[in-house]
Amino acid sequence: PGDPSAFVKFGPFYLERGPLPEDLAEDYIMTPSVEIKLIDLARIIAAKRFPVLIEGPTSSGKTSSIEYIAKRTGHRFVRINNHEHTDIQEYIGTYVSDPITGKLVFKEGLLVRALRQGDWIVLDELNLAPTDVLEALNRLLDDNRELVVPETQEVVRPHPHFMLFATQNPPGLYAGRKVLSRAFRNRFLEVHFEDVPQAELETILCQRCRIAP
Repeated sequence: PGDPSAFVKFGPFYLERGPLPEDLAEDYIMTPSVEIKLIDLARIIAAKRFPVLIEGPTSSGKTSSIEYIAKRTGHRFVRINNHEHTDIQEYIGTYVSDPITGKLVFKEGLLVRALRQGDWIVLDELNLAPTDVLEALNRLLDDNRELVVPETQEVVRPHPHFMLFATQNPPGLYAGRKVLSRAFRNRFLEVHFEDVPQAELETILCQRCRIAP
């Protein structure tokens, strides 16, 4: 499709190249189960139709696998870590005083910047995010695919390279997790990650920490 240099082959899929140079991320440890997860993600990313929600236990590689594919394809990777005190301003932005003029200027948040620049953004622990954050996302995830910045009334539409990912631990097993509504979850393509198998954990620890088995 089009110019072959605009794509990176990832397993059997061709993924669009981003603006950054390709980073081979050689410190990322590839094991059979990790490779399967990456190929599953690559299939979804190649289709570019849906935001992706990855659910799975802690340390199952949810965020690191997205970061790895982003590096390999030259996309800027941005992460927002949600908790019950996450402020919508981190997503959208806030007024700050300009150090030179002293005037109030609007400083855009991580989500608005990612939308404009075509970054890949990961919203970690989405089911810990406060309701106002989920409501702002709702508008972006519906058919309009746009975000209104309340302070400036500007409507921001996503850059063609923009990708939205979210991760969460299964509600019920972990304290304080909300159960996201079915209507909200339906806006995502859901992927389930299992724990990394015991034998592979040994491989990962030996290579990552340079320790003997």
